[in-house]
Amino acid sequence: MKARHATLPGLALLPALLVSSPICAEAANLSKAINDSTVNLHFRYRLEHVEQDNALKDALASTLRSRLTLATGKAYGFSGLLEVDNVSVLGGETFNSTVHGNSHYSVVADPKGTDINQAALKYQLSADTSFTLGRQRINHLNQRFLGGVGWRQNEQTFDGYRLQHAFTPTIKLDLARLHNVNRVFGPKGPAANQRGEFTTGLLSWQLSPTQQLAAYGYDLDFNDWAVRSSLTYGLDYQGKWALGEQQSLSLQLAAARQQDRHDAPLSYQHHYHRLQLSWQQHSLQVIAGTERLAGDGSSAFQTPLATLHAFQGFADLFLVTPNDGLRDQWLGLRHPAGPVQLALNYHRYRSDTDGRRYGSEWNLTASYRFSAQLQGLLKLADYQASSLAVDNRKVWLMLSYSI
Repeated sequence: MKARHATLPGLALLPALLVSSPICAEAANLSKAINDSTVNLHFRYRLEHVEQDNALKDALASTLRSRLTLATGKAYGFSGLLEVDNVSVLGGETFNSTVHGNSHYSVVADPKGTDINQAALKYQLSADTSFTLGRQRINHLNQRFLGGVGWRQNEQTFDGYRLQHAFTPTIKLDLARLHNVNRVFGPKGPAANQRGEFTTGLLSWQLSPTQQLAAYGYDLDFNDWAVRSSLTYGLDYQGKWALGEQQSLSLQLAAARQQDRHDAPLSYQHHYHRLQLSWQQHSLQVIAGTERLAGDGSSAFQTPLATLHAFQGFADLFLVTPNDGLRDQWLGLRHPAGPVQLALNYHRYRSDTDGRRYGSEWNLTASYRFSAQLQGLLKLADYQASSLAVDNRKVWLMLSYSI
């Protein structure tokens, strides 16, 4: 006689009920967020040498930046980002990092230490709208007014909240309210942070696949740096046209106005403009441009939150615009030499008020990609002084590796 097994009514439907239950749906969402998470490691070693024609000793900085980035997947519209940086000095501290007190050496602004570079929570309200809260990287356009200063080992990031919205696929808005700037001089030291109330806005319109128009505004109210409190607004246009087979012409045209704001100690109104033309045929690129930051002898147009190393030459002589203003004209060439990418630039600097010659500068970069993970860079800057600062020569050798 065969044994009979009792079956409860509806027992066969139990697996389907479990799968469709709210608890299992939540577990599935969390599981997907975990599976979609990524962990990345990036190492950047740099040897920087600075030689100036003054009483300071030549600087030699051997530093390694190690970066760990954890980005979670999305669950219920939320996702998280955590990025931790460590800057270590390999060898002696024969440079002025602006923190450790070696003021008898030339400056290499790469202080050692460990810092949280980014720590942010993002909520995707819809396909067109997102809200980000916390410490984050913000790069606007070419980073002339707002950027991360990614060249330095300790990056510039911002604490606050940010709203990004796409009205249409071609018209997008980026608004932020920030209360602290984590500067490249951190994580410790008197200049590591700049606190205040900062409102930034960028409205971009993709006119066509090769034409973009943008309007921007920056209201900066510094707590302890009132001389940089200001209101800046302007327009930026970028376009590209095909001239023939593998030949094109690109144009950037930007203009802005800046005035004193909040507790700024001086009253002023200054203007800015930038014009750059780029002609490319096959792998050869020729670039010519001019940029003006107006000054009146008492104050000048300033961009304190910009990625300044990308402008006015690699020697970084114009991180602060002289009170007489600045006019920069440049000519550049880009062309590969086999697998090595070469770029050469020449800058001529003059004052805005009377056209007095500040100096001139040559810049050279050579980059080579050993593999998808490893890249090398050699970079040179040679500034020849006329009436501003002293002759200045810098050399960098850098290796970047990603996992």
